[in-house]
Amino acid sequence: MTTRPAASLLLVALLSVVAAPAEAKLRVVATTETHAALARVVGGDRVSVTYLVKGSQDPHAILPKRSFSVLLNRADLLIVNGQGLEAAWLPTALAESTNGRIREGKSGYLDASTGATLIPYGPADVRASVLLRALFAVQSAVVSKETQMPVGNNHHYALDPSNGMTTAQVIFEKLVLLDPTNADVFRANYERFASKLAERLAEWDAQMKPFEGMQIVSAHRSWTYLARRHGLQILAYVEPPEPLILAVGNLDNPPDRDEKAEVVAKMTQHGVKLIVAETYQNQAMLGEIARQAGASLLALPWSVSQADGIDDYFALFDRIYENLTRALQAVRTPS
Repeated sequence: MTTRPAASLLLVALLSVVAAPAEAKLRVVATTETHAALARVVGGDRVSVTYLVKGSQDPHAILPKRSFSVLLNRADLLIVNGQGLEAAWLPTALAESTNGRIREGKSGYLDASTGATLIPYGPADVRASVLLRALFAVQSAVVSKETQMPVGNNHHYALDPSNGMTTAQVIFEKLVLLDPTNADVFRANYERFASKLAERLAEWDAQMKPFEGMQIVSAHRSWTYLARRHGLQILAYVEPPEPLILAVGNLDNPPDRDEKAEVVAKMTQHGVKLIVAETYQNQAMLGEIARQAGASLLALPWSVSQADGIDDYFALFDRIYENLTRALQAVRTPS
């Protein structure tokens, strides 16, 4: 007679265990695969991470898709590269989302460039429309003082691997803010990543040491950070100055015939034998410039890209340094 109540209690207990919901994970959406990879490392199994831009795509020229709204509406946290990289398409994607938690200034929004060591654009790096220049000229006249047009910072900071340390740190801090109960887990994950990154930075720096002072040409203004870190000199950029305000209508920014000829002339004059580009760029056009200059073209990944077998942050920079050091060695003039 006493076994029935006991059995009933056991059944209730089992049902309650089965019915108990699993601990909810923070839903993180990153604009790039690189930032998604860092969020995945720091968040571990306490987060669910997706991204909007594949590593094989041009991050400037993305057409917002309906699927973006689905992901953004469900997100607890949106991580953006920032510094204008997504300026041509992310505002549209956010406008189509109903999730107020991930708006800029809200707790669910993180600009990952916070804390990164940034390189300001110079006047020669950007171009403004005639109207915009006229507006600043008028403002200067009104206040009787020259008003400098703000040109912003180069948004490709993620291609200096040391910035991965600060990016991971701000992701860690944001995850703790949103989910303090898992703070110890996030801290342990971040510290493990930071320790490994410090070791790898020393290894990568040693690999690049023999090439300090070498000149290269960069197709886009994306390799500026890596060049600064390792003492490479960028003689010229293939692309003309970037539009000051990125928009869907001005993303295509190829050099004209005269600009191509100028790059070839500079490379020939200075004996520069390597053009470095991203894999998504116009390889045929860049290859022709390299051929005319008697140089080589090296296409490197700009991001973690699972489709290309680059699954995490360390794999990305291993791929970059392996190919870059090989290319630099091949074109280096014996001293």
